[in-house]
Amino acid sequence: MKIYTSYFAYLKHLHENNIVPVNIALWPPKWYKGLSYKALAPLYFMMRGNLTREQYIENYNQCVLSKLNPNQVAERLRQLTSDKDCALMCFEKPGDFCHRHLVAEWLSKNTTFNVVEYTAPSTPEISKPEPQQLTLF
Repeated sequence: MKIYTSYFAYLKHLHENNIVPVNIALWPPKWYKGLSYKALAPLYFMMRGNLTREQYIENYNQCVLSKLNPNQVAERLRQLTSDKDCALMCFEKPGDFCHRHLVAEWLSKNTTFNVVEYTAPSTPEISKPEPQQLTLF
């Protein structure tokens, strides 16, 4: 089993590559009907937007991650996904700050998993035919 992080816009790519999405957001999109692992979700007070990034990181580490055992989290993910590759899902784009990156760092540091951000395969460019000048006569 491999563990990735990703965001909801990549769901189609994940399904195409047999990677099981696991929501770790406090509130998943209304249309999302997949698995969730709420123990990794940020707490409500952290989502109100009144914390600096440093405060958010400190609170997330102290109030969420420090309460969990990383090996038990990895084992629970293995059970939830039937030992299939999975992606821990949230809303932010890959380059944006997100708690899933804190989870990835925490799991990578404290387990045998090297958790990386899933990158969707780029779509090849389709060559366009050269325009032709048509005449009416």
